[in-house]
Amino acid sequence: MSDQSMPVALLGWKPLAKGSLRGFAKVRLGRSLVINDIPVLQSNGKAWASMPGKPLVDRDGQPMRDNKGKQRFSPILEWADRDASDRFSLAVVEAITREHGASALEVAQ
Repeated sequence: MSDQSMPVALLGWKPLAKGSLRGFAKVRLGRSLVINDIPVLQSNGKAWASMPGKPLVDRDGQPMRDNKGKQRFSPILEWADRDASDRFSLAVVEAITREHGASALEVAQ
């Protein structure tokens, strides 16, 4: 991964623990781009953020599901390479933990 950090400012955090989902972030990337509804997930001790997606629906308007029964999503935005994706994810997770603490990404027992 590149040593260059991603310029991310956390504008909002909505916790929602459901499966590996921990909540949704709103960030400003650079000086001008605001991205809403960024899913932040955690599994096996690792937290990550991904770009928002739109739910896939069939021709009857019903949610499409994968073979595990999880709803499928189609990307709205995507990074051109894995390095940029990883830097963005790290920057979002760090912004959340900096402002809300590491417990913001943990599930209450």
